[in-house]
Amino acid sequence: MPARGTGHQLKGTPEYSVWVNMRQRCNNPHGHDAQYYKNISHCPEWNDPVRFVEDMGKRPSADHQLDRIDNTKGYSKDNCRWVEKTPQMRNTRIAKWWFVYGVRYASLSEAAAAVGVTVNRIKAWCEGRTDGGYTYPPKTNCWSEKKYV
Repeated sequence: MPARGTGHQLKGTPEYSVWVNMRQRCNNPHGHDAQYYKNISHCPEWNDPVRFVEDMGKRPSADHQLDRIDNTKGYSKDNCRWVEKTPQMRNTRIAKWWFVYGVRYASLSEAAAAVGVTVNRIKAWCEGRTDGGYTYPPKTNCWSEKKYV
């Protein structure tokens, strides 16, 4: 039997909780994320939690979170996916592209692994610092840019 007043049996499910949180981010102009979510909305179809679950499917695991593929766009079937925390952290408002020797990396840790040095070494390179008499590449060869401006 559906929960009273809801017309569906989703209340108490992980998907329903994600749906409620997504709507709060879009509809609460005074929340702690208000500045970040300003002008972010969800598609009209997702006013219905049943439609949300039909579009997104079940949450694969407790480690998965709802993620907007393009953070400049709202929540919709075409712009959302379930991801684990690490990929989502690479897709936040503070995420950066890292460029080392002309190659673009999606994260600092990815750049460090590809080049074979530590994360701190990549940071030092991009800041043009010296360490123990060794001068790291100039900023023209190593820099970072915000993914979402």
